[in-house]
Amino acid sequence: MNRSQEIRGIIAQRQPLAEKLVEIETGLSSLYGWIQRLEQERDRQLQHWSGDEPTESKLQQLEFASFKQKVQEQLGSLHRLQARFSRTTLNIGVIGRMGQGKSTLLQSLTGLKNEVIPALQGKACTAARSTICHQPGNFTTAEIQFHDHDSFLEEVIIPYYTKLGLTPQPSSFEDFVHSDIPPLPSDRDQTKINIYNRLKDDYYSNGKKYKDYLGRGYLTIQDPSQISNYVAQKYNQDYELINHECLAVKHVKISCDFPVHEIGAIALVDVPGLGDFRLGDESLVIEALAQEVDFILFIRKPSKDRANFEQSDTKLYDLANKALNDLPSRSIFVLNVDQNGENQASCLSLQQDINSGKVRMPVLDCVIADCSSPDDANTKVLQSVLSNLSSNVTELDRNYTQKKIADLQASLRDFNQQLQLVKIALPNIDDDEISNQYEDLFEEFWDTITNEMTEFQKQLMQNRDDPDENLKNQIDTVLDDCRKNVQMPSLKDIERRRNKLESYASTYDQYLQELRTNLSRKFLDIEQGLTKTIEQIKATVADVLVEKCGLGGLSESRQSQFLVEVANQIPPVPEYTELKKGFEILSEFNLSYRGLIQHRIRSQLNGLTPDLTSRPKLGAKAQDILDSLEEEYKSTIYNCEGALTGFLSEPSQASFAIVEEFADRVLRAKNAKKEWKRFLRSKRHQIWDKFEKLQIQVNAVQDWSNLLTSVTAQIEQLEQSLKQL
Repeated sequence: MNRSQEIRGIIAQRQPLAEKLVEIETGLSSLYGWIQRLEQERDRQLQHWSGDEPTESKLQQLEFASFKQKVQEQLGSLHRLQARFSRTTLNIGVIGRMGQGKSTLLQSLTGLKNEVIPALQGKACTAARSTICHQPGNFTTAEIQFHDHDSFLEEVIIPYYTKLGLTPQPSSFEDFVHSDIPPLPSDRDQTKINIYNRLKDDYYSNGKKYKDYLGRGYLTIQDPSQISNYVAQKYNQDYELINHECLAVKHVKISCDFPVHEIGAIALVDVPGLGDFRLGDESLVIEALAQEVDFILFIRKPSKDRANFEQSDTKLYDLANKALNDLPSRSIFVLNVDQNGENQASCLSLQQDINSGKVRMPVLDCVIADCSSPDDANTKVLQSVLSNLSSNVTELDRNYTQKKIADLQASLRDFNQQLQLVKIALPNIDDDEISNQYEDLFEEFWDTITNEMTEFQKQLMQNRDDPDENLKNQIDTVLDDCRKNVQMPSLKDIERRRNKLESYASTYDQYLQELRTNLSRKFLDIEQGLTKTIEQIKATVADVLVEKCGLGGLSESRQSQFLVEVANQIPPVPEYTELKKGFEILSEFNLSYRGLIQHRIRSQLNGLTPDLTSRPKLGAKAQDILDSLEEEYKSTIYNCEGALTGFLSEPSQASFAIVEEFADRVLRAKNAKKEWKRFLRSKRHQIWDKFEKLQIQVNAVQDWSNLLTSVTAQIEQLEQSLKQL
């Protein structure tokens, strides 16, 4: 098996692990959401237990912030690990301070020239993080990823303001470009002045020149000569930046054919050099190493006169060590020797410092190589990297994964212990105490309703033979209308009708029928009086139940509609037979004119029926017809009035009867009390204030318990996934 096959094998072994990590990351993200909901529910619970100091204290002591922070950190760690294992390449990071030969080594390893990876004297060249991939037989191409306005502000501009203590910070890119940069604070030093000038001269002054590139997403470049415009910073003879587009670049992916094909599925990650007052370099190093790098090459070129490591070297090592696990087993130091060997002695001295441990920057190997020599780069540097990758990286990956999983398992155990405190945060509500309180309140209710309804029945009994005022008033109104609004024909009308029918007798009969029909229609309005009385009796019963018996919480409706809604609330099951029937009988009861009075009125209309009344005398004229019509009409109204007099007490008697029927059903039936007790138990929180609050707390405890059950289930599911890893 050659090197290329070994590398593909390593990548293939990572894929199932990456898929499992996606599952664990999803579960952990879900757990984070549950913890957030638990925290929100805790805050909601505090409102339900206001005044209960012990419970409030327990709830306030529950601490979720640290667990949320741990989960966020582990999510970030797992995401970076999953991203690393999902890649189709093994990535080698190349880092070093400005001017150490990093870009030169990349040229030697990739075969790329200055037009793509500039390695020039003077100012720092690399502008953006680049990933260079080996694509056999492929032309050199680049995919440019630009910042959007938000990422540019947060990742590039705000760090300057924070580092320099500039206030106020811009709220948007447009705010940064169009507002004056705040002056430096008085405690500035030369370093801060240089950093401030970089912010002002490059990013602020040229904002209008590069802003059109922000938010452009991705750009593919197939002309190698154009790539460096986005990868490197270029300056004119006055040290002014001339390719402003590079400032908007977030990442560059370059594909090309590496000289050594045995390299296989390898990619090189180039990170901007340090030391040019360009903020964000350190965060770029950490981000690149944590997310994209499996192995690191530290590049250092000592001068011929000085053979000492500097503080900046150890700082760079420490940065890498923060980002990449097992750095001593994932890194090599490359000491860049001049072509003419002038700094050979210095390189040997530094190599001795590394190998002896005099300088504490442990690595797998320390190689002296001429970075400008493709032969040195590939035989000394690259071969050392490939040997160590094939022998170490799989074991390192698994060990690091197991460590992360162990950390996560420990966090889950800690959270489970915290959940024990969460479970006992709310008090147990004593069912017996609730039941006893209900028993007492129900007995008070039963005494009240039996007394109030009995008293009301007594009153109705005393008045059941009294004339009903509503009916009497409505009858008076109808009779008055009958007398005042009579549609009698005129003499002219009678003559016209007679001419049409050719008979006074026929004319008389037809007018009788019209008068009877109109009169019968007017008497229909008597039903309004009957309806008003029954609605009043229903409203009175509803008032007794609401005002006297305290059942108003069952419905917001009042009067007769209250009875309808209570009837609808009572379940149609045998356990509520009497109670439901009583409310239905009362709420549906009506007195109708047609059923009670109409047949008696119809019998008094005979005087206006042709076959049942006398005819005008033979030879009668129009005036005789009119006189007869008026006489019969008045006589009929008189007869109707007499017939109605005997019915004035009917509504009173009906009212007494329906209320008595209602009371018998809901108070005196065998199971009436039991049905009330069962029904009101389910409605107690709507009727009595103390049960309303108690029911809210009961529901709150149940919500709390359900949420804890969901959180526990999520933890158990996550633990199972971890065991299967």
